[in-house]
Amino acid sequence: MTFPYAYEYLLTVEELYNNRLQKVEKQLRKAFPSNINFEWVKTISGQKDPLGKIEQYDAFCEPGRELLNRGGKRWRPVLMLLSCELVGGGESALELTPLVEFPHNGSLIIDDIEDKSEWRRGEKAVHLIYGEDFAINAGNLLYYLPTTLIDNSSFLPERKLLLYQYYSENMRRLHLGQGFDILWHNGSIIPDPAEYEQMCRFKTGALARMAAQTGVIAGGGSPETAELLGTVCENMGVGFQIMDDVINLTEGNPGKGRGDDIVEGKKSLPVIYHLKKYPSDLTKLEKLFQLAEAKGFEKAGVEIDKAIDLISSSGALTEAKNRAHEILDISAKTISDNFKKSEASDLIIYMLQNFVK
Repeated sequence: MTFPYAYEYLLTVEELYNNRLQKVEKQLRKAFPSNINFEWVKTISGQKDPLGKIEQYDAFCEPGRELLNRGGKRWRPVLMLLSCELVGGGESALELTPLVEFPHNGSLIIDDIEDKSEWRRGEKAVHLIYGEDFAINAGNLLYYLPTTLIDNSSFLPERKLLLYQYYSENMRRLHLGQGFDILWHNGSIIPDPAEYEQMCRFKTGALARMAAQTGVIAGGGSPETAELLGTVCENMGVGFQIMDDVINLTEGNPGKGRGDDIVEGKKSLPVIYHLKKYPSDLTKLEKLFQLAEAKGFEKAGVEIDKAIDLISSSGALTEAKNRAHEILDISAKTISDNFKKSEASDLIIYMLQNFVK
């Protein structure tokens, strides 16, 4: 492939990326094994002699493990590895990669319950298989489970404190973003584009920001570098989220249905751009959203198509796509301007330029 910043590598950029992805997968399975045993329970609970049958622990952990085992892009933990490499830390962050992937999956479980989603990664949403009670518990467990990796790491106490601070702050940001998303799709508020991007910065950008900050600190970098790279990767999350908005209303996101954002009533950026140009369409769009929600995704094809046609008619989808690429291009330039050219910098830029089209 033609790659503007790349070295001449023996392997392709895709192969270099996939090598790291394979290491991440092994680490995720190590941190949340397929067969839970009491040593694992002791590690995560701090209880020397935990009671109860191991099958019981296994049963309520299964919803979280189910979603993890379906796979996913895993770009956040790979980003953490690359951020560590970028500051000369090698693979020092590898053991911490579940810190971003587990909470991401936990948030998907909770998000699907809140949005009444039926599908996730091409299969039934976890709460429809195991029930909302087990799903909520499993989602929350995934938020806290990987913090044991900080506790049991060999980093100096001051580094561990920074890692916990980054983890806590970004998890708070994640929930602030989700709060805005719920508020907007459950009501008649139409945010302006800047407010929407702030929501994305919190909801989608927070874990990317955490990945970069954690990688830098694990690699021995400074808090200042962690802040700089954290902002770049937060913006990456915003760009990816906007492109997800566009894809949802065009070909449809992998593992989900085209236009399910319409059924869920989401005020995505294309919707906001359209209503900014044609505010008189608000009533028409709200009615289509309400009908789609009432019918459910499987039966709302007509309403979904009408809503998408209306949004497309103003050029809002193209405008949103252009905005996503603008954000990602600026992020790529920031990497090339502020970090030494390396395999890691090339791979981060590869993600920025090739993960969305």
